[in-house]
Amino acid sequence: MARNCFHIWIENISRHRYLLLLLCSLSFLSIIDIPSSPVFGMPEVYQVLYLVSVSVFKGLILQTVTVIFFKRIRPVVWLCIGVFALLAITNVVAFKLYGIGISRKLLLIFAQTTASEVKGFLPGLIHNITAVIYSSSFYMTLGCTVLLIYIVCILPSRWFSFITICLAGGGLLMFSSFCVQFSSGRSAHIVAMRIVKYGMEVWSGYKEYESLLKNKRPLPFKDTIASSHRAPVVVVVLGESGHRRHHSLYGYPLLTTPLLNALSDSLIVFTDVIGSSVSTAGNMERILSFKEDDTTCGDGLDYPLVIDLFKEMGYKTFWLSNQERTGSVSNTSGVMAMNAEVIEYVGADNSEDAMCVRYDEALLPSLDNAMSDTVPYRLIFMHLLGSHVEYKTRYPYRFEYFSGKEELDTFKYSWLDKKMAQRRAEYDNSIRYSDYIIGYVIGAVSGRDVPALVIYFSDHGEEVYDFSSYTGRNDNSVQVPFIVYANGAYKRQNPDIMERLNDCKDKPMSTANFVHLLISLTGGEYSMYDSELDVSHEDYRIRPRYVDEKIWTYDK
Repeated sequence: MARNCFHIWIENISRHRYLLLLLCSLSFLSIIDIPSSPVFGMPEVYQVLYLVSVSVFKGLILQTVTVIFFKRIRPVVWLCIGVFALLAITNVVAFKLYGIGISRKLLLIFAQTTASEVKGFLPGLIHNITAVIYSSSFYMTLGCTVLLIYIVCILPSRWFSFITICLAGGGLLMFSSFCVQFSSGRSAHIVAMRIVKYGMEVWSGYKEYESLLKNKRPLPFKDTIASSHRAPVVVVVLGESGHRRHHSLYGYPLLTTPLLNALSDSLIVFTDVIGSSVSTAGNMERILSFKEDDTTCGDGLDYPLVIDLFKEMGYKTFWLSNQERTGSVSNTSGVMAMNAEVIEYVGADNSEDAMCVRYDEALLPSLDNAMSDTVPYRLIFMHLLGSHVEYKTRYPYRFEYFSGKEELDTFKYSWLDKKMAQRRAEYDNSIRYSDYIIGYVIGAVSGRDVPALVIYFSDHGEEVYDFSSYTGRNDNSVQVPFIVYANGAYKRQNPDIMERLNDCKDKPMSTANFVHLLISLTGGEYSMYDSELDVSHEDYRIRPRYVDEKIWTYDK
């Protein structure tokens, strides 16, 4: 009985070969965005093999199911194939034209798009599709497709079934390996599950966002706000998970910050700065508000927000982020930045949206646009993915500079094995890539005629087998780099501030008090400004610093 069923199945593979070809093609289009995601780090050749074999595996399963139900519920089967075709085409068009397939971000864009925006968007979409149709690559693809159909037509049944089963078997192995290796992207292989999963996430994210909005307070004491705009252009680069210890600018043996090293004479390098939490969310709620590190009541939304303050000071505010609007990484930062005049999220809208992950260089065109804006005063925040896990997915292949062997040769730690050393190398590569991003930002302001500042610091760091076989976050990992670059115009017009910065760079500081320093550097005034919390002011008071609302006692 089982043997007969198997023979019937083998015969059906060849008998319904055109149905199989259709379903394999739609499967290919429905998962085309998955292998190219930096999260999965697949080499290009492997990407092609993965797409082909997994598509055949999916198509074979769908063909078997379709043949079983076709005679009984033919209209329903055709309807399902039609819906599958529509979703697969949507996925490939969105991915090829805009860099994202069916994802949480795409569904959120659809949900937030109005009828008038659709009317304005359609001509551009039609133009882009027309341009693709007239391109040489389209005709090459069409020719290959016709050739494939011809081969399918002339292949003997046994050969066709044999090749199909071999490809499907390879697809099963590759997909199984994918599921074992990666925790995200599994359900994305089934386009219907994407719609359901991401649709639910969009809805729950919207409800969470609305809840956070209710806690947002208006900016108090507006009548006390003023600014002499001593820095008309300010770029604040917020890093992610970058430990000070792994920056060669701070003495790390490996050259992880070559550009910053070369600029060291032009930088104010703070030597004793810590974050106020081991988590991004815990840090961001203080960096973007007046909430202090030792404050235990309320969250950042209960306090005046930095972006709201600088808008009142006359600055056009920009929030350029490669992190998510909401989710497990950023949490409330999306709400705290929502009043910025220009808001751009270039990567994933949510930390679970693995297929939308982008390298931080995706922020650079947005920075260029902000720098070319004609307004006189600009405050630009750039929120990087930096060195967030997984480290190897945070930089392009061309930045694969350090190796595990080099780590082992440099650091003679007794606990360090090859696997740990490779992970350290990936972390150091991500630091070097962030150095490239910061160098680009500094280059964008260095030659400007108006006074300009670039301030870079990370929210927290990571311990990557630095003192034992432990990797993760602890009291050591809050030590962060903090760097200020002032262009020539700023130095000439603000020699008093530059003198104060040079005098205070070795003082202990918490990034929770960043807003007070920023007000001082830009010539601002506000009743909630506290000179005792401004590290550059003569009134600055050295006091215990808090991490996650406990006194930081780490012994350096």
